[in-house]
Amino acid sequence: MIRGPDASGQPNTMTPQFDVAVVGLGPAGRTLAHRLALSGLTVLGIDPHPHRVWPQTLGGWARQIPTWLSDDGVALRVEEPRIRASADHIIEDQYAVLSNARLQQATPLTDVELDEQVLDDDGVAALRGRARVVIDSRGARPAGHSGDVPHQTAHGILVPPELAEPVLGAANAVLMDWRPFDGAERWGSTPPTFLYAIPMADGRVLLEETCLAGHPAPGQPELRRRLLIRLAGIGVTAEDVADLEVERVSIPLVRRGLRTTGVWRFGAAGAQNNPFSGYTFFASLAAVDDWVQRVANNDMPRSDEPLFVRRRALHGVLNLSPDDTFALFDAFGRLPTAQQRAVLDADTAMLRLVTAMTRQFLLMPTRASIGLARATLLGQHRSPIGEVPSQ
Repeated sequence: MIRGPDASGQPNTMTPQFDVAVVGLGPAGRTLAHRLALSGLTVLGIDPHPHRVWPQTLGGWARQIPTWLSDDGVALRVEEPRIRASADHIIEDQYAVLSNARLQQATPLTDVELDEQVLDDDGVAALRGRARVVIDSRGARPAGHSGDVPHQTAHGILVPPELAEPVLGAANAVLMDWRPFDGAERWGSTPPTFLYAIPMADGRVLLEETCLAGHPAPGQPELRRRLLIRLAGIGVTAEDVADLEVERVSIPLVRRGLRTTGVWRFGAAGAQNNPFSGYTFFASLAAVDDWVQRVANNDMPRSDEPLFVRRRALHGVLNLSPDDTFALFDAFGRLPTAQQRAVLDADTAMLRLVTAMTRQFLLMPTRASIGLARATLLGQHRSPIGEVPSQ
C-alpha cells in the first residue's frame, strides 16, 4: 500500500517494520537505542558487536548527564578542573568520568531487536524501507570509510597517584596543560600538544599527551615521546612507566562521506560532535531524550548552523600558529563560565556561540587575535573542513 510521506519528505511504498533503526551501538548509539525502546517505540539496532566492551575513557561535564542515569554510570566526579597556559585557570564546572561497565548495565538492549552486521552508506540508506526513521550512529569514521580528515590523537599512561602528584599540584584534574612538553618558554614552530591529567575511579591517574586537532595529527610514537619528555621534567623516568597500562586515542573530527537523504546522524557522526573540542559523548547524553521525543513525533532536526560555525573554528585552529594556539586557550580560560559552556556545548544556539567565540577572540593579545582571524578567514588548509566526499 502507499503511505504518506516519511520524515525525509519522500513517499513510502510499504509499511515499515520498525519505528526507528539505529546503526552503530557504541556509547551514543546504544544509549539512544535503549531510551527509544524504553519509550515504547519499536527499535532495530545494527552493530557487528553490540555487546563489546568500550575501551575508551568517557569524560565530560557532569551537568550534561541526564537525570535518569543519575550516579549509576558515574565512576568519578571532579570539582574545579583546570586549564593551564600562561596562568592556572579554574573551570567552575564539575567534570565526570563514567564507568563504561555500569553505563552499559544502565542501558540494556533487552527490548531492541539486534542485527549483528556491518552496513556501508548504501546499506544504511536501504533501511528506510524497514524503519520509519533511520539514525546513523556509526561514528565519524564508520567501517568502509577512509580518508584525509583532521584527527584528535592522544597517548596516555595510567600511573599511580604518587607519580602524578607533581603534575596535578594543587589541581584536582587538569583538562589541558598547554605549556610546551620540553619546558621551553614558547612553542615556536613545534606543533602544540597538551597534557590531560584526570584521576580515575581505581585511584590511578590518566596522563595523556593530546593533539587537539591535526591534519595530519601526530601519531602514537611522537605523542609517547613527548609525554615521556614531559614526565622526565618532573623526575618520572621511562623505566618508571614502562609496564603501565596505555590508552591510545584517534578521533576523526569531521565526517567522511556524503549525507544520505532521509538518514539522521547522532553522536560523533552528527551535530553532537564538537570538532573544536573533541567532546561528543556527553553532548549525546544531553541530547538523547530530545531525540527520543523527535523520533516519536516525527520531528527530526533540520539545522546544522552551530556545527558549521564550529567547523570554521576548527579550520582556524588547524591553520593557527603554535604560539597563537596557546594564546587562544589561555583566553578560553579567562572567559566567564557561561561563555566557556557556550564554546564547549554542542547544542549552543548560534548567536550565543558566536558571542562567546568573539569574546574569546577579544581576550587574546592583538598579535594572536590577528593570527586567529587570518587563520579562520584566509588560511588555506590543504583540504576543506566539512563533509568530505566519499570515493
